Amino acid sequence: MSYSIDENVTEALQSLGNKSKRITNKALRAGRDYVAEQLQANTPYENRSDRSWKAQREQDKINHTHTTFKHLRDDIVYSGIDQFGHVKIGFGKDTYWRAHFVELGTIYQPARPFISTTIDSTREGYKDIITNELRKGLGL
Repeated sequence: MSYSIDENVTEALQSLGNKSKRITNKALRAGRDYVAEQLQANTPYENRSDRSWKAQREQDKINHTHTTFKHLRDDIVYSGIDQFGHVKIGFGKDTYWRAHFVELGTIYQPARPFISTTIDSTREGYKDIITNELRKGLGL
């Protein structure tokens, strides 16, 4: 038993396979940018604080220096697309360790859950952006 396949169909399927990775990555980057913008907008911002702690201020006083720290909103970073199609969005190495204090709260500070709120509020928009980019890339 033998089958014959039209050459045009084979070429079209081959070209679609070659473009699929590029189309998927473009869609993921568009979704990543959307979530990063929303995270930046939802991150609480307090401009009256120097974002240092007592021990740091004392050390600066001894050394006659003034250490400045980035704000969470100013240090949002994201990774590239890994082999599984995942993108990580979060805070840079200078600020990531402070994010959970704001998100979960402390005994002195009430919780302001901005990360979980951002995840919940961007879920549908992220799916829509990915879907639209894939449709546009595939010509549907």
